Formats: sequence, C-alpha cells, structure tokens
Amino acid sequence: MSFEVLTVPPEQVEADALVVLHEEGGLLAAGGTEEFRAHLEAYARDVEARRTRREWFCTLSPAAGCRTRHLLLDSVRFSAPAPHDEPLKTAAARCVATCRQYSLSRIAFVVHHHLAAEKAAAILEGALLGDFRDVRFKGAGSARDDDPAPLELLFVTDAEQAAPMEKLLREREIVAEAQNYARELTNAPHHVLTPAVLAREGERLAARHGMEYEKLEGPALLEAGHEPLWNVGRGSEYPPCLFVLRHKPAQPAVPFHLCLAGKGMTFDSGGLSIKPSNVMHRMNCDMGGAAAVLGAMEAVARMELPVRVTAVVAAAHNAVDGAAYHPGSILQAKNGKTIYVENTDAEGRLILTDCFARAGEEGAEVLWDYATLTGSVAQALGPAMAGLFTEDEELRTVLLEASGNTGDGLWPLPLCREYEPLLKHHLADLNNRPPEVTAGGIHAANFLKAFVPEGVRWAHLDIAGAAALQKPRRYFSMGGTGFGVRLTVEAVRLLTQRMG
Repeated sequence: MSFEVLTVPPEQVEADALVVLHEEGGLLAAGGTEEFRAHLEAYARDVEARRTRREWFCTLSPAAGCRTRHLLLDSVRFSAPAPHDEPLKTAAARCVATCRQYSLSRIAFVVHHHLAAEKAAAILEGALLGDFRDVRFKGAGSARDDDPAPLELLFVTDAEQAAPMEKLLREREIVAEAQNYARELTNAPHHVLTPAVLAREGERLAARHGMEYEKLEGPALLEAGHEPLWNVGRGSEYPPCLFVLRHKPAQPAVPFHLCLAGKGMTFDSGGLSIKPSNVMHRMNCDMGGAAAVLGAMEAVARMELPVRVTAVVAAAHNAVDGAAYHPGSILQAKNGKTIYVENTDAEGRLILTDCFARAGEEGAEVLWDYATLTGSVAQALGPAMAGLFTEDEELRTVLLEASGNTGDGLWPLPLCREYEPLLKHHLADLNNRPPEVTAGGIHAANFLKAFVPEGVRWAHLDIAGAAALQKPRRYFSMGGTGFGVRLTVEAVRLLTQRMG
C-alpha cells in the first residue's frame, strides 16, 4: 500500500476512481467543475436515495472535464452510537471493496473538511483494515493467484491541510499495518505458528527495530521458576517458552515503564479437561493476546514512541498426551503461591502468572495484559468489545478514552471482592477454576489479581470475543482482528500526555 496527499482540484486527479463521502453535516469535498459539483450536490440533496442506497458508482463523461473516469459517492451513516469515526472507516472499506470489484486500485478520496487530517486518517485506516486478505494458505489456481494490484490511496485536500494530514496518515498507516500483522499471526494454524515460531517472530521483530530480546524455553522455564507455564505446555511436542521484548528509547518523555503481557496459547485443546469439538478447531486463535502485544510493539517501535515499553509473552500448546498436566495437580507460581488445577482448560490464567512475575522482575510500573481468557466475557459482550478489569481509576479512564478514539471497544467489568473467597482451596492457596459456574470472567480476573507484583498498576483486558470473528463485521473480514494494537498506541499517547 502507498498513499499520497494532493492539493489539486478534484477534476485534475489522475486515478482509477474518485471517491467522495457524505457524512451527516455535508460532503467531505469541495471544488471541481460545474458538472462535477452538480453530481455531488444532487446526491447530497437526495435524502431518500441515501436512505435506500449507500453507494452511487458511475462513469463520468469526458464533458465533465475530469481526468478520473469513475466517480464513487458513498453515504456515511451515524444511525447508532459508535466510537470515533467508525462509520467513516467502514464506509472507506466499503468503497475500496467496490473499487476492487472493478479491478481499480488507484483510489482518490476527496477530503475538504475542517477536520480533514482526522477524516483522512480514518479513511486510510478503514481502507487498509478492510482491504486485508490472508491468502497464505490457499493452493495453486485459487484466490492466491488472483492477488489484486497494491492499493494506492490519494487524498485530495486544501494546501493548508496537507502537512498535518501527511503526518497523521503516516502514523495511522503504521498502526493499521501493525494490526494487520497481528491478524496474520492470529490466523495461522497451530502447526504453522508453534510456540517456538511465535518466539522467533518476537526475535525478528526485535532485530528489525533494535529492541532487546530474551527467551526461556523448555526445561529452562522450570529452572527459572516458571512452573505453571512449563506444566501447561509439557504434554505437547512443541515446547513452551516465555520471551521478552524491550523498547528502550534513549530519552523517554515520561518516567513510567509500561509492560504488556500477552497470552500466547498457540493451540488449546483444553488438555485433559478437553474442549467440545464444535469449537476446538478455532483454538489456534487463543494466542490473540500475544498477537496484540507483538502488533503493538511493532507500532510502538516504528513510531519511535518516547516511552519505555516491555512486552512479555508466554507461549504454549495445551495438548492431550500422557505427559500432559492433570486436573488435581498442584503447581507453585513464581511468587510462591500454590494453585490447585481444577480444570486444565483454565490454562490461560496459569501462564499469565509467569508473565506477571517477569513483568515485576523487569521493573514494570504499569502492566496490562491481553488475553482470550474466558468464554464468559465473550458470551456477555460478543465480538464488538472486550472486558476491562481494573481497580486503577486512571488506567480505566485512559483505556476507555483510548477505546472511544480507536474503535477497539471496551466495557468496564468489576473485580468483585465478594467473590474472592471462592478461589480458595483446602489443599492450595488458590483454585484455578472455582466450582461456582457463573461470573467466570470475574473469577479469572480475581485470580490474576493475586499475582500482580506489589506496587504495579494493573489492568486486565479479556479479549475472548473480540480477538477473532466468525463472520465479517464493520471493516474486518472473518478471522483475526488484531484487537488491542490501536488501543495500546492510543492509550500510551494519552498516558504520556497525563504524565508528561
């Protein structure tokens, strides 16, 4: 993908298609020849047409004096409450898809608006996320051989808007590409993306951007005291591992040290507490938290954010095998607390204890984790948002504001202290899955809270429903969404503003 900002009249643009979007409040375009303006004004007046038809694709006659032959008009609807500019992103994705149907890849968006830079950035984000196609695993003679030409986006605006627009577009391009990278990781089958391969992705990412990298694998985990992670992965032919990436700017703008923890279950059979067969085929996506963390680190590094950020990822394959850990096992976490394993399918919270311990050793001051942790949160919130658990008011405020700005939806859920006694076990300090079947997301969050290093500010993001889709929605195709990448970058920006 490439983009360019142009400050010429719309009729002088040379592209495959010229796109004009209409929001509530008016067209995002101005200028042009009399015939060109007539097309736009007629469409804007036709309220009834906008109610029944969102798009109008036409071929301009040479008399219009426009160098671009195809004109696409699209109505952006704000019929329901939505995060910032989400309908605009969805419309941009829809426009690109329409152009792709006609093999048009050089697409110009006309953006004349008092918020032109912000509008253009939303268009670019929606276009990039909407144009994502994962054909890596298609065979010969299939869709893999029909890859369209690379997308070229042109943004036509006023001269005074060009510089701020270009800067914002560059930033949004980085974030969208990082999110698509996370989507590719999430989509990969378990035999392609094993724990070792996921760790190599982290190593390559660190090498690309000059970040520090460290890894513990196999028996070395036990030697370092990471008993939960070792046990969760010991029944698989793919050894578990824990790896760390460190983004350490030479001159941080703020003193705080953020750590991102990612659940990296590259496949989760449920272990001996086996999952039902109707969902098990989707369990390669159980590393959506790790994908979000790696995508976020890609964006943080490429944007050279002046904030110290460390990523800790625990990766394992929860298999059914004679060596697999058993229900009834008692494990000791690195902080000394013991855990009774009531259910081997509640493994994500076990491996996150090792991420939290490592975050404490790294000197993290702020910690939040991304994890496809509970079906309970997925059932409650669906694919549109993740559950946010924290007792830190500032973190809650920042993450919710970032959610509203980016479209990675969050809903605050409680850490209910009344439920904490349900985690106690008569043989161990904690039960990994209490017998109470309701409030599963809260029980999981309460369990994690017991392993947060002392003095560290913490938030838990349960992305079980939002990390991967079973059908397309908004500008996302079926499969991984990369949820959390945009949210992290925006939350880091907001935290920096507050603490700077």
